[in-house]
Amino acid sequence: MKLINEMFSIVSKGDRVRIKLHPEHVIYAAHFPGQPITPGVCVVQMIGEILQENEGCMMELDTITNLKFIQPLSPVDTPEVDVVFDCISYDGQGRCKVRGTVANEDTIFTKFSVIYR
Repeated sequence: MKLINEMFSIVSKGDRVRIKLHPEHVIYAAHFPGQPITPGVCVVQMIGEILQENEGCMMELDTITNLKFIQPLSPVDTPEVDVVFDCISYDGQGRCKVRGTVANEDTIFTKFSVIYR
């Protein structure tokens, strides 16, 4: 299930991708009613979709090497965040290694190191 343009939209692109969360999306009605929080699995999916947009090719999640949810991400309290790609590298075997954060100003919501193929 694609989340881009449904659960979130891209405001600006680059190494620091600004996204706007859509609090009216159906997932937030279940997670959690009255106090919406972005599910961790959705954060991982958003990272992959944003990376595909930036790199211009299809990618499939291969490995999560490190993933830390530091603070809950509410689309009401923080409607826009930055997905920051600190490092994107290719290993020559068709895999893309990515490290970065999901943050807003000084608040870090998620730190990630993932591999796509």
